[in-house]
Amino acid sequence: MSNTRCYTIGQVLEKLGMSRRTFFRLRACGQLPYLEELRPRSGRIIRYRADLIDRYLDNAYLRTGEMRQP
Repeated sequence: MSNTRCYTIGQVLEKLGMSRRTFFRLRACGQLPYLEELRPRSGRIIRYRADLIDRYLDNAYLRTGEMRQP
């Protein structure tokens, strides 16, 4: 059994604050490089590595915070 934390698509959409349509369009174009799908799938449920998504969001937040500072 793997100890890797994961997010479902619904959880990823909530964290990224984007619509399902936008998510799948960006994923198909390769513009979400921090996504790593976990294999094997659990039935039809797609899961993504949580640590990579969290790290991306932390870095995005830091960059945004730096831009706001005078």
